[in-house]
This record gives sequence, structure tokens and C-alpha cells, in this order.
Amino acid sequence: MRAMIAFLAVCALVCSTSGRDFVPSQTPPGLEPLAVVSIHIDKHRFELGEAIEVTILLAAGPEGVYIPKGWGRAGGGIPGFFVNLTTLSGKGAETCGGSADATPTHEPDPIIALNRDFIYLPAQHIVGLKTTLNCPPKRSGQYLINAFYAPTHGDAEKVAQLPETHRLVLREDVQANPVTISIY
Repeated sequence: MRAMIAFLAVCALVCSTSGRDFVPSQTPPGLEPLAVVSIHIDKHRFELGEAIEVTILLAAGPEGVYIPKGWGRAGGGIPGFFVNLTTLSGKGAETCGGSADATPTHEPDPIIALNRDFIYLPAQHIVGLKTTLNCPPKRSGQYLINAFYAPTHGDAEKVAQLPETHRLVLREDVQANPVTISIY
């Protein structure tokens, strides 16, 4: 009888979680993530050489979240969104690239850093980036659009320790579920 109850419990758990997208989070299992990133496109099929327009959104979790100000393209110590195109096996597929370089500065007073460099994003609020992948592959096939938000800020740990932030400071990258597209 106990074996039957355990089997039914496992079946119920599997049925209730199957088909759900996995969203990596920086919170322990069973708790809501501080934020979720998603990728949005108008279509899934593109002509060879066509620019691919992408919108990436960062949505605050149910308690809201503090994020560094700046949610454009990220890189070189600048917080924001990374977006790229890969093959289905994960190899880079864009035909050109860019680079950025920045030297992060540290503020000794975390209250000044909080007020100057962070913004509180309330629950159910979003920030995002609309961009174009201008360097699509020169070969037909299926590809993955990958994106994540990088809250790169050297003082994030100190700011998270402030009582007024309630540890709701985003300190780790938040990955979106990849989106599959076809180029023909």
C-alpha cells in the first residue's frame, strides 16, 4: 500500500511539472526567482541575410528586485543584456562581432552605490532591450537565440547586505530559455 501511495505521489509530481520551461534562478528550490528573462521575436523563419529583431525582457519576481541602472547591451563590466545566435549544438553562429571594455569603479559606501547605481523594479514590472542581430549566419539551418541579463556591478554584494534592500539585489546572471529559429 505504501509503495502504491509513493508511486502515485511521484506520478502526480511528474504530471504537474512536465511541459514547464525550466528557468534558472539564484534562489533555493521551491522559492520564486528574483527575476526572469525572456526572449520575444515576431517570427521564427528568416530569409538568408535578413536582420533578426529580438526583444529581451527582464521581469521582476514576486517581491521585486534591485538591479543596476543600465539595461541596454552589456559587456566589459557594463550591466545589461547579452544576446547571441548559436547552432543547435551551441557553437557561435554570428558572422561578425563586437567588443567593449570598461573599468568598474567601486563605491566604499554601499548606500551611495544603492542610490546612485541601482533601481528597484517592483513585482510585475519589466525592463528590456529591443535589438537586431545584424550578423546572421550565411548558411541555411536551424539556430538558437540565446540571451541573459548580467547584473554586473562591483558593489552588488555590499548593496545586498543593506537592510533596506531585503537581499533582493540581483547578483547573478539570469538566463532566458533559448528560442529556435530557421534561416532559409
